[in-house]
Amino acid sequence: MTTDAFHDAPRQRVDDPAGLAEFLAAIDRATELGIDTEFVRERTFHPQPGLIQVSDGRRVWLLDPLALGDHDGFRAGLADWMADPARIKILHSVGEDFEVIDRVCGAIPDPLFDTQVAAALIGKPLQLKYETLAEELLGVVFPGGLARNNWLRRPLPDAWLDYAAHDVIALPALKAELTERLVAADRLAWHAEDCARRVAQARTPVDPVLRIRGAERLDDEALARLVTLAHWRDRQARERDLPRTFIAADPALLEIARRNPATADELRGIDALKPGAARRFGDELVACCGRPADDWTRPAALLPLDREGRDEVKRLQGVVRERAEALGVDPALLASKRELERIVRGERPEWLDGWRGEQLGELTG
Repeated sequence: MTTDAFHDAPRQRVDDPAGLAEFLAAIDRATELGIDTEFVRERTFHPQPGLIQVSDGRRVWLLDPLALGDHDGFRAGLADWMADPARIKILHSVGEDFEVIDRVCGAIPDPLFDTQVAAALIGKPLQLKYETLAEELLGVVFPGGLARNNWLRRPLPDAWLDYAAHDVIALPALKAELTERLVAADRLAWHAEDCARRVAQARTPVDPVLRIRGAERLDDEALARLVTLAHWRDRQARERDLPRTFIAADPALLEIARRNPATADELRGIDALKPGAARRFGDELVACCGRPADDWTRPAALLPLDREGRDEVKRLQGVVRERAEALGVDPALLASKRELERIVRGERPEWLDGWRGEQLGELTG
């Protein structure tokens, strides 16, 4: 497609039963589609879907989940396509898109072709933006800067709809170009492995304690209290549909776990706990400390590293940098510092069983 063709590709709003039926019939013939989402998540636990964009590379469908959310065919039809193993879903940096799509239709896009991951595997920066990649590989310039808007607003301005359409129209063309380059570099299988891992991770619940930075510095008794506090906060956030930090910030939970308050009054000296949260949740926070988790074993990820361990992490970072330079990729693509810390703590991350293990076999001796 020419640059003008990308910009002028027809787009269709899908916000009523007739449009939905037409859309589902059209994608029934497609074997791959570019997908993106727009959402709002500033004051809620769950992302609030505002728009789902779909493109076959020639046209764009802009699905309105606010208008179609209660339509039986919307959830089922979209879920069938997202879960069909014979149809490829093309996204650029899945981020929270998986969560938005799962919330809308109850399915994770699989199989996945992530264009950001593909770009990193051929030597592009790890967090390369979609607009930059489209310009570098296809010569098309798309304006950015509208992702943070209120996508729950209705009607959506034309400029926003243009932006949303641009975010998916080039995805099929990017996939084609990136596939050629991955094949030439003999890394197409690496990409498939990484995409499958992202899908698997999206389906695996994360222990809320592992989300809290600094948890590894607590002793066993305080950590047992933090386990109860972290799970309590997650339940509250989900039930109230509020961000975790609106309930209590990580530093507040860490300090409460350390201090082990016996009364709500003892929470007043914790600067990281907002006064409103102390008043509203004080008794529950104290109660959590009174019932520390007794069936929870400290995972290797929360084992503190001594000086010798930290020195070993630095040594492994050097190994990773050297190998990444030879491969022409960002070192973090091979292994981040946190992943190397897992190895030093005695874990064997699952990614060592794939192409990274072949490239970094010396990490495990």
